Amino acid sequence: MTDEADPRALSGIRVLDLTRLLPGPYATYILAGYGADVVKVEDTGAGDYARHSPPLEASGLGAAFTAGNAGKRSIAIDLKTDEGRAVFCRLVQGADVLVESFRPGVMHRLGLDYGKLSEINPALVYCAISGYGQHTRRAALAGHDLNYQGIAGLLSQRVEGEPEALPPALLGDLVGGSFSAVIAIMAALMERGAGRRGKFIDISMAHGAMALMPLVSVGAANGELAKPFGRTALSGGNPAYGIYVAGDGRRVALGALEHKFWRNFCLRAGLDDLAEWRPEGEDAANAVVRQRLQDLFRTRSAKEWEALGEDWDVCLTTVASVGEALDGARAEGLPVFDSYVRDTSAGSALVDVLKGVCADLTQESRVLAPPPRQGEHTRSLMAEAGYADADIDAYLAAGTVKGPQ
Repeated sequence: MTDEADPRALSGIRVLDLTRLLPGPYATYILAGYGADVVKVEDTGAGDYARHSPPLEASGLGAAFTAGNAGKRSIAIDLKTDEGRAVFCRLVQGADVLVESFRPGVMHRLGLDYGKLSEINPALVYCAISGYGQHTRRAALAGHDLNYQGIAGLLSQRVEGEPEALPPALLGDLVGGSFSAVIAIMAALMERGAGRRGKFIDISMAHGAMALMPLVSVGAANGELAKPFGRTALSGGNPAYGIYVAGDGRRVALGALEHKFWRNFCLRAGLDDLAEWRPEGEDAANAVVRQRLQDLFRTRSAKEWEALGEDWDVCLTTVASVGEALDGARAEGLPVFDSYVRDTSAGSALVDVLKGVCADLTQESRVLAPPPRQGEHTRSLMAEAGYADADIDAYLAAGTVKGPQ
């Protein structure tokens, strides 16, 4: 049930997060942004090794850990022991969602697979995030974002002459993994709210990343001969949709796909003879138009072109650096950041993190609890689950669970 004091969609929803590194933790961080109470379940050994890989000066924690774990609580449990599994199952009784990112088969070997846990809690939504899905031929293989993008076909979509260029964003991890998981979990919770049971969700990062290519994929699936990447309308074949170097060496992005934008741009920029041009012609003709555009953009700085783009409303912007993009959001006062206070030997410092729901500008920024220390909330979470202080002490002494160090 939603907490009346917190109107967010997932207020009152408890999520057990067994994931490490980035895709799973970022998915549950997004759920926390919608109000979920996320409990990070770590082992009693190293815990989530993203904590210090590599550490950032601002947070003292790894970049992935900083980005995806603020506002969560942590309990450390040895799931390889019967006693540890019993503690975990007690937590499952009060949970709504479980997210794990182990290789397929790990949870089954621990006796904590969906079949077992759904007997304990039939309403549980269980989401398994893996590289290639639970039952594909690659299910047992290790992988990283580059592998998932390769399997998805994304790496084949690159301009000729740049075969070694690595993708600039972790699209397999974040789109195939994090975002796909969040959407599926949200839908499963809605189904459960309609009187149905919980369910098992099988997220494949490699196959989820295919969702990034609906236009290319639908053509290929239906037997159409595709143009090479760099010659299609959205990958460089249309001069009206491209990146150009301005007079100061900075780049600008022209996105005048619709003819009304292209015509207005040409008339305002002194290219009247191209106002009725269409990009369906031969590559050689398109190349001439592209060169004329490049020559034009060399006549002004990127900042000047940006100002003209705003005045003309023709889909013309600068290509900002990541730092410039963040500074621009700050300058506009947009609520795309949450923050937390980090205690240091010199006092305290404010650490900014992107909001888990930063695309929704109606969500106000919040000050979160810092990313938790490993096992920081072990005692309080066990108490919430009904354990007496003496029992918690015994488990801590035995190493079944672990508190903060």
